[in-house]
Amino acid sequence: MEREFGIKLRFKGEQHDIDRLDLYDGSDSFHGFARALSIVVHAYLNDEVTGRATALKGGSLSFGAPRRGSVLFDLVAKFARSPKSAPVSADTFYDFTKVALARATGDLDASAQTSFVQKKLSADEPFFDELGEALEGSLQHAHRSIDNEDVVVSLERPRAPLLLFDKSTSAWVNTRDENPTPQEFRGNMTRFNTQTGNGRAYIKSIRRIVPVRKSDGFVDGSKSWLTWSLHGSHLSTDKDLVFSGRKIVSATGETKRILIDNCWKA
Repeated sequence: MEREFGIKLRFKGEQHDIDRLDLYDGSDSFHGFARALSIVVHAYLNDEVTGRATALKGGSLSFGAPRRGSVLFDLVAKFARSPKSAPVSADTFYDFTKVALARATGDLDASAQTSFVQKKLSADEPFFDELGEALEGSLQHAHRSIDNEDVVVSLERPRAPLLLFDKSTSAWVNTRDENPTPQEFRGNMTRFNTQTGNGRAYIKSIRRIVPVRKSDGFVDGSKSWLTWSLHGSHLSTDKDLVFSGRKIVSATGETKRILIDNCWKA
């Protein structure tokens, strides 16, 4: 016979009321309590001590929905100082967040609605490719419930949706094992950040523009070919290169980016 016992975790101040928690510290605390409670429930259920929270079998712990039909967390992003280059604007912040996460989850050409993000994309589009790569591990964890349960996750601003995370976005952030054997690709640079080594290139065999990045073993003497190709793209002159590198592909086989080891004029 199944039984349920309610448990509440209420975070409150020692000397005063609180209305929010730091996102990173709060989620880490919640994860710690979740592990501890799983171990306690396992001990109660099985008369056995284990240090692995994932060992819970024959029972479960779950989030309760604060309103019927969804589990809702209200988050607050607070800025104690002005951003380095961005304006302090709600529309700009939400637009930046949407573009960054959309591109990190497979919409490589997601467009911006605000002037600041539009200018950022125009001046340094590879910045968002680099950000997307940095987000990959976190987003793999973020899709855990989507992968294991029949749910989707909606990211929203007050009174308006921003993004939906689902099985398709999970397939994008989860990559296949990297092929260690370099391949050759013919194409031309369309964007390139000389400081970070991130760029974009039209690859003829893939028939679209994809993010590219210099690998750790990139032949430094070939860097000039990347800028040559970019210059040719702007002037509609010779621009084709042969890239030697490795594709990073999604779980469904789509090319996410190419790590370049070397390049030369085609």
